[in-house]
Amino acid sequence: MKIRIASLQNGLNNLQETILPVKLDLDEQIFRWPVVVDIIADKRVGKIIVDIEARTEGEFICDRCGEPFLVGVGDRYEVIFIQRESPLPGEIPGDDLRTYSPVQDELDLTTEVRDAVLLSVPLKLLCRDDCRGLCQHCGANLNIETCRCEINIKN
Repeated sequence: MKIRIASLQNGLNNLQETILPVKLDLDEQIFRWPVVVDIIADKRVGKIIVDIEARTEGEFICDRCGEPFLVGVGDRYEVIFIQRESPLPGEIPGDDLRTYSPVQDELDLTTEVRDAVLLSVPLKLLCRDDCRGLCQHCGANLNIETCRCEINIKN
């Protein structure tokens, strides 16, 4: 996703774009729905502060029961672009600080949008908070059925 710098007015600029997951190099087996991106770009003399909010839905497999489920994912991300002819000696761009040259036409936000989506995916993927998972002996999905294995009867 790219923003043309010349199209931004000084001050706050609100932009919205819908992007196909393939354009962000997201796994289309998981992210089958477009990513909605809201951007507030604050253009000032010598810098542009970009607030990105990206959201979509993903289809994941529950870590406990193994069933597929949909979950909304997305987050906010802020990046500050500083205008310079060249980076300062020894300057290493950080996660939230970038430089752009006065002759540069656009800012590429593809990585930041992708990161906002991917970093919001929960580490523990659960179809619901109270997922009971599978019986460790017979493999029955305890959300759907009661385990009837011999070990359960003895207990």
